[in-house]
Amino acid sequence: MAWCAGPQHNSGASTVKVTKVEPPDWWVGFTPEVMLLLSGQDLEATQVSCNLPTLRVSRTQATAGGNYLFVWLEIGAGTRPGTAVCRITAPKGAAAFELPLAGRAQTLGKFQGLSREDVIYLIMPDRFANGDPTNDEPAEAPESHDRAKPRAYHGGDLRGIQDHLAYLKELGVTTLWLTPIVKNGAAQDYHGYGAVDLYAVDPHFGSLKDYQNLVVAAHKEKMKILFDAVPNHVGPLNPWVANPPLPDWFHGTKQHHLDSFSPLKGTFYGKPGGQAVMNDPFESLIDPHATAWMKQNLTEGWFFGVLPDMNTENPLVQEYLLQNSLWWAESSGLDGYRVDTFPYVGRKFWAYWHAGLRRIYPNLTTIGEVFHPDPSVTSFFVGGVRRYDGINSGLSTVFDFPMFFTLRDVLLRNAPVGRIADVLRHDALYPRPDLLVAFFANHDVPRFASAEGSSAAKLKLAFGLTLTLRGIPELYYGDEIGMPGGGDPDNRRDFPGGWTGDANDAFTPSGRTREQQEIFSHVQELLRVRREHVALRGGQLWHLASDGSAYVFLRESEEERVVVSFNNADQTRELRIPLNGTPMQSAAALSLLFGGAKAELAERELRISMPAQSLSIFSVN
Repeated sequence: MAWCAGPQHNSGASTVKVTKVEPPDWWVGFTPEVMLLLSGQDLEATQVSCNLPTLRVSRTQATAGGNYLFVWLEIGAGTRPGTAVCRITAPKGAAAFELPLAGRAQTLGKFQGLSREDVIYLIMPDRFANGDPTNDEPAEAPESHDRAKPRAYHGGDLRGIQDHLAYLKELGVTTLWLTPIVKNGAAQDYHGYGAVDLYAVDPHFGSLKDYQNLVVAAHKEKMKILFDAVPNHVGPLNPWVANPPLPDWFHGTKQHHLDSFSPLKGTFYGKPGGQAVMNDPFESLIDPHATAWMKQNLTEGWFFGVLPDMNTENPLVQEYLLQNSLWWAESSGLDGYRVDTFPYVGRKFWAYWHAGLRRIYPNLTTIGEVFHPDPSVTSFFVGGVRRYDGINSGLSTVFDFPMFFTLRDVLLRNAPVGRIADVLRHDALYPRPDLLVAFFANHDVPRFASAEGSSAAKLKLAFGLTLTLRGIPELYYGDEIGMPGGGDPDNRRDFPGGWTGDANDAFTPSGRTREQQEIFSHVQELLRVRREHVALRGGQLWHLASDGSAYVFLRESEEERVVVSFNNADQTRELRIPLNGTPMQSAAALSLLFGGAKAELAERELRISMPAQSLSIFSVN
């Protein structure tokens, strides 16, 4: 939490004041130096010194007429845990501030990163469950809580998530991604993407202690936690907007800034004009021939013209944002970062940020949001490779938006099923395609269950494909019971049963309707099959057959082989698939693990009969 220096040790008529210290605390034996950002007044320091002989102030920089002071503090090898008291001497008097320095906690079982074994479950904390009604309307945010208003705070919080870990475990997910939990400023910023304080938990969600308790409880249940980081921008009500720590802390100012819309039209790259744009236009960012102005709006514009864009080319901004991520990791023991609006941030920053994170947490997974349907675009942002600009972003992986768009087109709009194989053939563009995060829904798009062309059968197929194709699957809260919802904010409804007095409690079998239970059981069973079969989690994927309405593929690991058959047609499909030259040519028999298809092996052929709109899984012997 943001900590204010307690009583000021001012002498006489001193006007020097420290109102905030960021980071609010740090650790010994963690980093050799920490850059502190002090807020207050008349902080034009002539000298800063601390009470411990092992601490050395290497330099200071006062800015914004003394409203901010940067202090670089070297933490010597012999420094012991305790509270450093540092004194500022300035022309208008003196003041002191404190910096608690803790010993690092045991790291075992923390900072684990994700693997192919994992399944992510995306939660919006405000919409999942209300575990502590006393924080529904914090004193500093009057009239912000109203469940009748779709954009107000509804009362969900961190304790509510912790209270329902058993439900998530029973479902079969292993990793929780929470949308941002940092303090936001507006009564409508329940979603978390409008930060006003990057070092505080939003009081609607609870306290830092509540977040730490959630991480500990999740780890006890062998579950992991992803933190949603937003280095690209802060909220328009952030105090920095009116009074930035440096003149170039942001790209532009509130009065004069670019917006984040690319100046290039789709026709620039030969795409048909006049169509509704479904994604962000990142083509220019991966184009070695694009000029600087073609990219500038994307990387320097205020998001949607509203959210202040951090100047991540400024070394002090870089250091501030890296330290903030280190602080959240060390404070809580989290296991990875989901990184919002990844392409909108300059690539040199990502290389710097990842290098700084991995020096301390080599296993931490970072997943970038690159909202685009083209694998040649999304793959460019993944780390492990130096791209044309000479930069390795360091990013572990990305969300598989190309597969997301394709699954929705296939299932909702009857696009050719062969488009799934077309997305998969681009896997050679990724250093680790097995770590791509596969999904069919999130908090930014209409609920699958309410989309035109959807049905309970189609929703089950969406789960079936997401949980059997390569990659780490991600599920959106409530989809496992077929929650309805249109566009934002209707796609972010409260989970039924998360509030005292809710008519139904879908966290329990008795509180679900028959259809909700049917979908829940379907997802739970798919997750069980995935958990019990290593080939489905990490096996090599081989195409066996693909056409306009069907796709049959093999997942092969050292231990086993599994066949998955998908039929999108509204009638039964019979396929005869030759097996010569495939890893199945010596297969002797098949046994059904999931679904209702029938299959047999005869004369080096796989003969399969797939019911209408079905997905089935077979073990190969």
